[in-house]
Amino acid sequence: MIRLRPDPVSADPSRSGLRRAVGRSPSGFTLIEVLVALVVVTTALTIVAQGFLTGGRASVAAQHETVAVLLAESKMTEIDLGIVSTQSSGSGTFEPEQPDYAWKTEVETTTVTGLTKLTLTVTWKEREEERTFVLTRLIMERTTP
Repeated sequence: MIRLRPDPVSADPSRSGLRRAVGRSPSGFTLIEVLVALVVVTTALTIVAQGFLTGGRASVAAQHETVAVLLAESKMTEIDLGIVSTQSSGSGTFEPEQPDYAWKTEVETTTVTGLTKLTLTVTWKEREEERTFVLTRLIMERTTP
């Protein structure tokens, strides 16, 4: 009777016929898996940081535009009250409260008698770029009683 000896590789149940790298632990991550995970996490964090940066810029731009609208309405109220003349164009700044903002008015006559078109432009610098807000109204000439 011929007796066969069992194969030493197949006799070890932990190997199950597959050869494993010497010194490799059955649990854990390979270097490639760790590097891929780092690339994925870095990319995700970069995208999130870019989103915060874009949101911050949009917030600052909205804040500047809101200030410009409020300043334009304030100057238009001064014009309505007669503090600023509507007879000719003018310009100035909003110092000392808002020295970064400037205003300019342009007066145009219309085809309708007694009606004047007034254009108020507020300008400011934002990220080295000049921005403007324009407010236009039709104003009736004042009559003295």
